[in-house]
Amino acid sequence: MPLPFIAGLVIGAGAVIAYNKSEKIKSNTDKFVDKSKEFANETFEKTKKNMDEIKENICSKKETKTKTAKSKEEKCEE
Repeated sequence: MPLPFIAGLVIGAGAVIAYNKSEKIKSNTDKFVDKSKEFANETFEKTKKNMDEIKENICSKKETKTKTAKSKEEKCEE
């Protein structure tokens, strides 16, 4: 029987402590959100860079294959 009463006291005490430290919690939350945004932007930029490099590699491989195919065709024609 006293278990719900004790749980209510603990939850109430936690709410009072959180309310008293709300400014500190808010400032820490803002810092965390700013760091998260910065990390997300850095990751996005790195991903863009990697995608560009992958596209360049794919294009250069295609060009190499077409050059090789053309040189084989020229050898066949001779």
